[in-house]
Amino acid sequence: MRELKLTPEQAVALLNLLQAERECEGYLPKALEEVWESLRTWLKEEGLARKSPTGSYYLVRR
Repeated sequence: MRELKLTPEQAVALLNLLQAERECEGYLPKALEEVWESLRTWLKEEGLARKSPTGSYYLVRR
């Protein structure tokens, strides 16, 4: 897989877009599922984003 160079803002936006697609279609293709999981893991490990009660992710400002 190629390395993505995204800002935290871009990563959260992409994560929310993939999350919406996943919920709408019921699945993501394998490659996009890997991107979604990688983004979610990275943002969580770095403490950059949290999941809201509505299911979307939001950026945590430090």
